[in-house]
Amino acid sequence: MEVRIVQVQLKNHNMRLFIRTVLLALLYIAVLLSYKTVIAQHIIDCNASYNIKVFAKCKVTEKWDSSQWSAFDYIIERESNWIYTADNPNSSAYGLPQAMTSLHDLPEDYMTNPQSQIEWAIEYIEDRYSTPKKAQNYWNANKHY
Repeated sequence: MEVRIVQVQLKNHNMRLFIRTVLLALLYIAVLLSYKTVIAQHIIDCNASYNIKVFAKCKVTEKWDSSQWSAFDYIIERESNWIYTADNPNSSAYGLPQAMTSLHDLPEDYMTNPQSQIEWAIEYIEDRYSTPKKAQNYWNANKHY
């Protein structure tokens, strides 16, 4: 009788261990699938040419970090209202960042490609101010950057 009780307890222990292992494996798979979905979504959003703000936010975050996004957005909003064909009739300023086309060496497709404009703006801000927040401080004091 004792042998039978030990065998039943051993079978119950093995079954509990098996069930626990299966549940942990399922949880692990669920976490991996969720993580891959988030990564895939990030990749899709970063390369989304249909939404220039999403593209810009991704590029700003890649260059600095997400804390710089609101300052970058602030500048572009005031310079061009996110209109990539914005043209200043009083100067040669054009595009999202309102680059002075007569002063700057711009990418070949700058006039027609909002992604090129964003990439140029990021490079310009980094070279001149180091971060969008510092560029925003300058903009607030001077109403241009």
